[in-house]
Order: sequence, then C-alpha cells, then structure tokens
Amino acid sequence: MARKQLLLAASTLIAGAAILFAIGSWRLSLPRGRAGFVQTDGLRFVIDRKPFRFVGANVAVMYRDDDRARMPETLRQAAQIGIKVVRVWASGEGGPNDVKPIADFHDWPRTHAFRYAPNKWNEAEFVFLDQVLAEAARNGLRVQLCLANWWRDTGGVTQYLRWAGISGADDDKYPFGIDNEKAMLFYSNETARRLYREHVDKIVMRRNSINGVMYRDDPTIFGFELMNEAQCLTGHWAERRAPGDWGFRSAAERREWIADHALPTIDYCDVHHYPINDTDTSVDSPKALSQFIENRVAAAASIKKPLVFGEFGMSVDGYKGFSESDWYGAYLENAARDGVAGAMFWILTPDSQRGYGVTYSSSRDAAILAEVNGGAHLFASLANALPPPSLLDSGRHLVPRQFVFSRTQTDEAVQPEIIYKKEGGILYRFRPNIAVSGRFEKLGGGYGYIWGSGVGYFEYVVPGRTERRRVGQIVVRAHIQPVSPVDAKPSWVRTRVTLFVNGTDCGSRLVPVEDPKAPLIQEWKTSAWSPRLRVARGLPLTIRFAVTPDADWLYGVNISNWPEGYESHDATPLEVEIN
Repeated sequence: MARKQLLLAASTLIAGAAILFAIGSWRLSLPRGRAGFVQTDGLRFVIDRKPFRFVGANVAVMYRDDDRARMPETLRQAAQIGIKVVRVWASGEGGPNDVKPIADFHDWPRTHAFRYAPNKWNEAEFVFLDQVLAEAARNGLRVQLCLANWWRDTGGVTQYLRWAGISGADDDKYPFGIDNEKAMLFYSNETARRLYREHVDKIVMRRNSINGVMYRDDPTIFGFELMNEAQCLTGHWAERRAPGDWGFRSAAERREWIADHALPTIDYCDVHHYPINDTDTSVDSPKALSQFIENRVAAAASIKKPLVFGEFGMSVDGYKGFSESDWYGAYLENAARDGVAGAMFWILTPDSQRGYGVTYSSSRDAAILAEVNGGAHLFASLANALPPPSLLDSGRHLVPRQFVFSRTQTDEAVQPEIIYKKEGGILYRFRPNIAVSGRFEKLGGGYGYIWGSGVGYFEYVVPGRTERRRVGQIVVRAHIQPVSPVDAKPSWVRTRVTLFVNGTDCGSRLVPVEDPKAPLIQEWKTSAWSPRLRVARGLPLTIRFAVTPDADWLYGVNISNWPEGYESHDATPLEVEIN
C-alpha cells in the first residue's frame, strides 16, 4: 500500500521533470500513516484501508460572484446527489488588465485571482478557498485542488511567462489563443518556475483560517493536480490539444502518457474527454466511449495506478443522435464496471446558461442528475471491484481504437497489373488503394493513395499462378510517407514501417517526411526460404506494410503513387517483383 496523504495527479505531458520541480520542497516532510486520508493501493484508492471509488464533479464556486455566493448550496447539492469528490480551481494569476480568456468571458472573470502580481497576493481569495474546504468537509466531500492552468481562462502559464518578461505566449492568432512554442518556455524559465513553486508552496503550506488545519494535513483534500491539461513538446512531435482533450489520442501518445504517469511521485492517472467533432478523436457513440474507457483503464493498469476521469461533459443537445442523458449513463456505467477509480463531470453549476453546465437550479437537467445519482450508487456497490481480467493484460489494448476493412482475394478491385519481364521475372503493380485489407487508428484514401494513422497495417495479395517457377529473390517497392498528427511539425515526424511477406518479417524502414522534390521510394529485398517456396509453387502471397505497437515511431503509413504535385506519368506504383 502506498501510504501517501497528498495525492498527485499528473496533468502534464512529458513534463515530469519540468513540473515536478514544484514538489520537492514540501513532499519529504509530509505526514504519513494518518487516519482519514485518501491513499493509493494498486489500482484503487483507499481510506483507512477500505476501498474508495467515487463519482465526482467539477464545481463552479471560485470565480463568478453569483457562483461564490451560492458556493454552500452548490456543495450541498453535490453531496445530495451522491458526489464524493469535487474538483476546485486553486489558482488564478493576474487581474482584469492581464492575460484574458479567449472565449467564455462570462464564465472566467478576472476579478478573483489568487495573485495579482508576482509580489501581490490576494489573501481574500485564499480565505475563500479556506471556506470552500470547510464547507466541503461539512458536507462529507473531498476536494481535488488544481494548482495551475495551461489555458488562459485563469491567467495560467502565459501569465507566469508575462511576469517573467516573456510576452507573446498568449496570442489570439494561434489555436485556443496560445503560441505553444513560446508557452513551453514555462518549463525552462527560472523565473516562471520560481513563481509557480511559490504558489504551490503557499497552497500546500497554508493554515486554514476557518479550522486551523494546514492544507497538507487536511484529509478533506483528496489530491493536488499540478496543472490543468498541461502541454509539452517532445523531440518527436508537437501538441495542439483542444481544451478538455487531456489524455492520449493515439498509440504513440499512449506511450508518452504512460511514461508521465509512471513517475514515482505521481500517485494516479488522469484523463479528460468530451465527445465532440474533432480531428483528433473518434468517440462517436456510447459503444465507442466504452472502448475508450476500457483502453484508458488498461493503460493505467499497466503501471498499477488508479485512473480518474477528471472531466467529461457535453452540451444539452447531446451528440451524434444520442441524448446527453444517454452519454452520461454510458460514461458512468462503463466507468464503474471497468474499474475506473473516479469519474467526474463538467460542471455542476447554479447557472443554466453555462456551457456544458449541469444545473441544479431548474428541472432542465433532472435526468442528468438522476444518472449521476445512479452512477454514484453503482460505484458504491462496486467499491471492491477491480478492472476485469481482460483489462489487466499488458499485452492488450496497446492501441486506443482501430478501424478495419477487408475484401476477398478474388475481388476484381484488388487485382494488380501483371507484367512478364523479358529476363523472366514477373512484376506486379498495385494501385495503393486496392489493398485487400487494412487496420489503423484512422483510415482514408482515394485513387492513387491510401493512408492509415498510428499503429496498423495495409495488406496486398500477389495472386496465385497455375505454373511453377524458380524464385531467387522477391523485391517490394513502395512510395511511403508518415501520417503526421494535425499539430506536428513535419520535420519532427518519422514512422517505422515493417514489411511482412506472407508473415515473414523482412525488416523495417524508418521513413521521414520527404522533400517534395526528392520522393523517397522504400525498397525491400528478401531471399527468405518460406515466401520464395510459396511463390515457386504458384500460391498467393501476402504483402503487409505494418506499423507495429512496439515500433519506436508510430506515425502510420501513407502509400501513394507519387508525391503531391507530381504528374501521374512519373508515378512509381507499389510494386512486387519476382526474380
């Protein structure tokens, strides 16, 4: 059992070393073994050695005057519907003339910051947070405190950078108002880092003015979230995540997410998800949401840590023909039955006009609140449950979701052009889009090209023959490119493609993004006995281009006849040559 009184959620991306600088000054002195604290025990949370699973809610209590006035009512309503943990913002940097939100201005007024300037703290806001914690305790609620924000709504990273003398990280010209490359300086700039550490220390070491308990000693505090939806560049790819899209979108990002959360100073795993139209996600039905949850549970289980869904939500209109109530029901039931340790939603509020809000002040969201209450009872009834055995197999669920197609080998649409060469060889030419089967995280194509992103494969079939022949070598050629994430710099992207000829591994190629003026044709030559014997007997031969889950670069396959901009008569089709 991990005896930790302050739980840390890694809402960072490859920022472990960069963010965790904040905790060293106080973590070593934390009290241990105290009764009543939430602790971790493998895939579960426990309180006094008893399992603790929960339905939780983000609560609108900190920033708007009306929300603050109704804070006691909001927390009371949360407790009445079975909520056990509430997520509260314990950060806010700058004033009305500093960094501003890029949208939803009414929801994020800049009038109640924790800190107006590097040396100007707002004690009144800390006192109000004292009141929130005291009120939560009165209602039997635990509180997750979020210590910083990547986004501009509360000032966040870009305000820290302004204070450090770095301007331009907040820029409306960029998606979601942030120049990511400048914003990344937060992790390396000593002044920004110091300012962040000061805030963390001030929160953790604070003595509550209402009850006299230091925050670090208060069992009401469920955990400390280092930053909301932090982003970070790596040497492999760039990020352009939408607000609310925290976790991983692909097998490549899954690997990075696991590395972040595997850090010994991180106690549990965190995911946010909103089913919306987005180029990065494909959760388009409650069934797909079930698969999404299973995959994230399996990822957390692979590093033996609890999983919390820190945010989930949608508008009152629902999505893809399913009502908001349908989605909430699927979310909470699947989370409960799949062993999620905690499932929270966005956002419990008295304001019926708030985007994605679930309001208790009118009857509009009665069905949603009923789903939440039912989910809370289900979580309680399954308090001792762990994830199903199928989700505990570390060799499964390595890929978030895949799309599949297949055709019969005799289908006219998959037959190649066959050219008998004068020197006795046979050349088979395939249009890229006549693959007999494919499986990738996303798929697409057209005449002359086919693409699949992430992990997967495309397979082609060399047809059988009636005659036998001697075969010395098989040569495979294809014009292959990576499928870059929508937010990646092409110069950073590679993909590792392995060729399998009738199941025989013929080696891999690390394929970079090419210069359009110099197309890269990948070529494999094999003299392996098994595929040669098969061809010699006139039997069909499968040709598979695969990005395997264990590859070092997982950025898909784009097979095309020629680079974009080239004339078709310069085409180098996908070829299989039998010599």
